Order: sequence, then structure tokens, then C-alpha cells
Amino acid sequence: MILWYNAIRYKFSRVSHIEENVGRKHVPKIHESKNVKELRGIVFMVGLLTLGALPALATPPQFQIIIESISPYFLPAAATVTTGAPIRWDNPTPSPHTVIHDGCLTEGPCAFDSGAVAPNGHYTVPGLPPGRYPYHCGLHPIMRGVLIVVEPAPTPSQT
Repeated sequence: MILWYNAIRYKFSRVSHIEENVGRKHVPKIHESKNVKELRGIVFMVGLLTLGALPALATPPQFQIIIESISPYFLPAAATVTTGAPIRWDNPTPSPHTVIHDGCLTEGPCAFDSGAVAPNGHYTVPGLPPGRYPYHCGLHPIMRGVLIVVEPAPTPSQT
């Protein structure tokens, strides 16, 4: 977001400088219209992203789950996230833990298996398709959680 802000600020400052010099012979008119068109294009794209008109290009925000040493062990224990949202488990505890989808231990497909997540480490899944994903810590089987992945809510159509 800072990059977009700096680009817009830079372009705007150049357009302001050009507008101050309109009518003077040393400022070419072609240069003025090129900068104005670039600025309009940038502002238009930022506006579309802000309004959610380009949802296919926008990545859902990351969802965070904290690994704890006491019950319920995973906070939140039951997490609902949208399709495509990255999911990150953080381990602030002094011992290693794992995050293993129950499907890895049965005949079902294995959606994720973190291996050992070191103390103060983390594990991220880039996104999952819709479904229910129970998981556990392989080192501490009492530690259990579930991910519920849903489609994002439809955006209202603009007609």
C-alpha cells in the first residue's frame, strides 16, 4: 500500500508542477497529458481494488491460529476461513508442535502436514478449497482443532 501511495504522490507532484508551468514554453504539452493519463490510471486501479471490483486479483487476508500449551491448545479451536486465505499457525510455546490434517493418517487425502514447528516458529498453508479439515498435533495427540473453509460471500452486483 505504501508503494501505491508513493507512486501516486510522485505522479501528483509532477502533475502539480506541470500545471504551475502551463503556458510556459519550456514544458511540453505532450508530457503533461502523459502524466495526467498515468495518474488517472493509477487512481482508477486503486479505486477498483478498494471497492472490491477486482476480487480475483485480491488475496484474502491471512488467518492466524495460535498454538497454546493449555486447553483449547489451538486458538481458535474451530476456525472458519474463506477459500484461498492463507492460514498461519504460530507457536509461541517453549516446545515444538506439529499441525497435521487428520486425512494424512487415514485413507483420505492429506491436505497439510507441518512437520515440527519449533518454539517461536510458524507454519503457513497458502489456502485450501472449501471443506472441513480436522487436525491435531502429532507430538501431543490431545491437541485438536478444525478448519472450516467456506466460499467468500458474494459481492453485491453493481448495476
